[in-house]
Amino acid sequence: MEFTYYEPAPALRALVSSYYFVSFPFEVSDIMRAEIANARFVLQGRVTTGLSGEDVEVGAGEAPLCGPTYRWSRIKFEPGARIFGAAITPLGWRRLFSVSANELADTHVPLEELVPQSAKPLIPAVFEGKDNEAVVRAADALFSSFVSEKRLVHDDFIEQATQWIVDPEPNEIEHLLDHVDLSHRQIERLCKTYFGAGPKKLHRKFRALHAANRLTWMNLSDWRDIARAAYYDQAHFIREFKQFNGRTPQDFINGPHILVRMTLEERLKINHGSPFSLVG
Repeated sequence: MEFTYYEPAPALRALVSSYYFVSFPFEVSDIMRAEIANARFVLQGRVTTGLSGEDVEVGAGEAPLCGPTYRWSRIKFEPGARIFGAAITPLGWRRLFSVSANELADTHVPLEELVPQSAKPLIPAVFEGKDNEAVVRAADALFSSFVSEKRLVHDDFIEQATQWIVDPEPNEIEHLLDHVDLSHRQIERLCKTYFGAGPKKLHRKFRALHAANRLTWMNLSDWRDIARAAYYDQAHFIREFKQFNGRTPQDFINGPHILVRMTLEERLKINHGSPFSLVG
């Protein structure tokens, strides 16, 4: 499997945290952990995804827009499959798409259904790029063409909530309430609009992803130190870890998990300025 990251155009980097290419010379069946939203362009071959709860095949020339996910899902790449993806930040979701993020949480729709009519003719150019650089330029042109500055955005809330969820130290909802002048009901609504779920589930997701990242980046062989830092007990940690990462902590340590490990290892090699480099 080959995995390569690219940076979007500077004007897009707050909206699209990264581009990536992934190709599979042989069949790969793996698990996708919980993620931020992604637009994925199937350049070659076919992919079978269980993101929406049932297996769906996506073939070359199709571009599913995947909302933020809050559970693991199965995925299978046929031999020769090649994917170009764009990781969409919470701010990007608001600036690019007219629906609330929670409307597409844990599911996907064709990208063309949510882009304006004027942008649809730019989608084929992403598939037709003769090399990676041409694909990236076509994606920059596509996303830039339908950025909307008209939709109301609570920038301060997005910034504070982002700092809250990507902080590797344990943080409860009270920490967020202390830093924003909003009611619990307002926070609930805004989290769903930008991040796809309420603050409790959002916090649980990123806490579990942080744990998996630490196991990989620190090359740990014993997960119990991580469990003690942020969870009530080991059973709680194992249950939460598996819900968002798709495996128990011990299985995650022992197994190859090609897709997750390669993406995490490659991410360390690039200049990735977005706070959402944790998952995209």
